[in-house]
Amino acid sequence: VDLRAAAAPKPAAPAAAAAPEIDSSEMPYGDLEPFGREDTAQELTESSIHESDAMVDQLERAEVAEEKRAVFRALTRLRGAAITSYDGIARAQTGNIDEYARKSNWRKQHPVQHLAKEEADTARWAFPSDADF
Repeated sequence: VDLRAAAAPKPAAPAAAAAPEIDSSEMPYGDLEPFGREDTAQELTESSIHESDAMVDQLERAEVAEEKRAVFRALTRLRGAAITSYDGIARAQTGNIDEYARKSNWRKQHPVQHLAKEEADTARWAFPSDADF
């Protein structure tokens, strides 16, 4: 209870707006003593504010965690799709190389003149018929 407010004189209410006085003994539980102190009420209010702030902070942390989870999941799926696509491209390219290798033979298209075959005819190159001896 604020003692300053109790000690200050109360302004007189206008006569027209005066509410009829109610006898507190006629109301249920009107004879009970006041409950609690003002400092206890202030502590409870401050505690309630602190707990409410903590709940809001926890909700925000939970929302951030959910956003991170959703982004991670989406990026993981995107990565999987990219890897699958790349693997498909790599398989197709490898298949193209294998098909080309089966169909074409470089040596058949570009005959190699082996030196050993050319040198096998020793009569021609070692002892030419038009040589000056």
